[in-house]
Amino acid sequence: MVLSAFLLLFLSMELSVAHRILFLSPISTRSHTNFVKPVIKGLVERGHFVTYWNGLLAKNQGANALDETANLRLLYSPELDELCDDHNVDFGAGTNNVYLLFELPKRMEKYCKAIYRDPVFHQLMDSQEQYDLIIVEAAVNECILPLVHKFDAPFIYTMGAMPMPWHLDAVSSPLAFDHYSHIGSSYKNEMNFWQRTYNTLSGVFSVYYWRWIVMPVADRLAAETLHIENLPTIEKIENKYLSLLILNTNLGLNYQMATTPAVIQAGGINLGPAKPLPHDLEKFVNDSGDAGCIIVSFGSLLRTSDLPDDMRRLFLSTFARLPQRILWKWEDKNKIGNNESIPSNVKFMSWLPQADLLGHPKMRLFITHGGVNSIQEAVYHNIPLIILPVFIDQPINAKKAEDDGFAIHLDWSNLTEEILFDAIQKILTNSSYAGKMEKVSELMRDQMETPLDRVIYWIEYIIRHDGAPHLRTASRKLSLHQRFLFDVMLFVFLVDILMFYVFIRVIRYFCCSGRIRKCDLKKNN
Repeated sequence: MVLSAFLLLFLSMELSVAHRILFLSPISTRSHTNFVKPVIKGLVERGHFVTYWNGLLAKNQGANALDETANLRLLYSPELDELCDDHNVDFGAGTNNVYLLFELPKRMEKYCKAIYRDPVFHQLMDSQEQYDLIIVEAAVNECILPLVHKFDAPFIYTMGAMPMPWHLDAVSSPLAFDHYSHIGSSYKNEMNFWQRTYNTLSGVFSVYYWRWIVMPVADRLAAETLHIENLPTIEKIENKYLSLLILNTNLGLNYQMATTPAVIQAGGINLGPAKPLPHDLEKFVNDSGDAGCIIVSFGSLLRTSDLPDDMRRLFLSTFARLPQRILWKWEDKNKIGNNESIPSNVKFMSWLPQADLLGHPKMRLFITHGGVNSIQEAVYHNIPLIILPVFIDQPINAKKAEDDGFAIHLDWSNLTEEILFDAIQKILTNSSYAGKMEKVSELMRDQMETPLDRVIYWIEYIIRHDGAPHLRTASRKLSLHQRFLFDVMLFVFLVDILMFYVFIRVIRYFCCSGRIRKCDLKKNN
């Protein structure tokens, strides 16, 4: 009887702390969606009422799409799905991210226009509901922030990859360009003088470019489209309501960054034991014998079938020399010529259960673009990598993985059949890669709590403490040059010059005075 009463009291307490949470992800990718889905499931299981607006329709979210329940409302936008399913990036992007930065204003305008004419946006804008917290996917979704202002609620940014400099700046986190390379420079953590100079100057430039060039695009379109009286700028909404930044990074996998308590690292939140494979796929993998299998996949944002013809033939001729079976994510078989010979050990698939395949005991190697989710899944399941990065955070991920000794980093620009074949043989025959992978996998798993438990705790913490403004440092009130102490250094420099000038004048005065006295003495004699 006492136990039953205690359980009833406990359940009533749990029910009493259920909150209403709005999750906004109108512009997204499959990989970023995979990062946030566990968070949404965790919040729903905790009894919170979640409204989730995702730009990707369920059919474009893979096999683990969310199902609507009593306390989970799903909002979808067919027009945004078309945008989110094809972000118009390909293998021709190269690893230089500067061009991506300069096309951000155009992308921001395109995304904002699509969001502001979407029925779901206006449904939320006209809603009389109240929310205790809003969570926003941070990848070019800033034009959604008028909803934060409308609901007058604290909000959290989630980032499904490394943060951009302006994300860290938004939560007043140290940018630490002396050792933390931003995506635009893609250096390792140990940089020489010139690399640190470029990393710092380009990082500071990117923050001001975002503030002065990109964000005003969203402000202009909001003013022209929404006609909300006294609507603050995006920057002012961030500064007032932003409470937390949740990142898909991990202390054991990524280069270290200096952070404030308002930054939570939750990399690996979607990892877990491998599930059984479909029967036909299981048979293909098991029949590989002792040689095992190799997975080839370049993520969901890039379409591998868009590879240039000569590059596709390079891969196929390399795979034909291997005893391993190859599972290759290839979206469009029509892009392979009718007369083109496909090796018998290669199987094309439009979609791969990547994490489940990596957890299969027959897997030997993963050839990938180096996306953060792909690397996390490979590390979790102890599968060494060959990484061919394309853009954004992939070059840094590749360098870190190679530094840690569990991957080989190759460049598209000088890739040949022999380079690829030699890299594959090196991974398969040199046990050091598997050994290093085991150590990194242990680092990633060794955490005080699961990433999901950590994220749920901090989300509820933000709600309990009305946005938890105490987590953000007072430097949020300073401009970027003040936070970097440029004004202090300039002041010290000017004071030093002034003191040096005064010192020289004093020396000259006494020297001149001494010469005058000597001259007077000579005249008197």
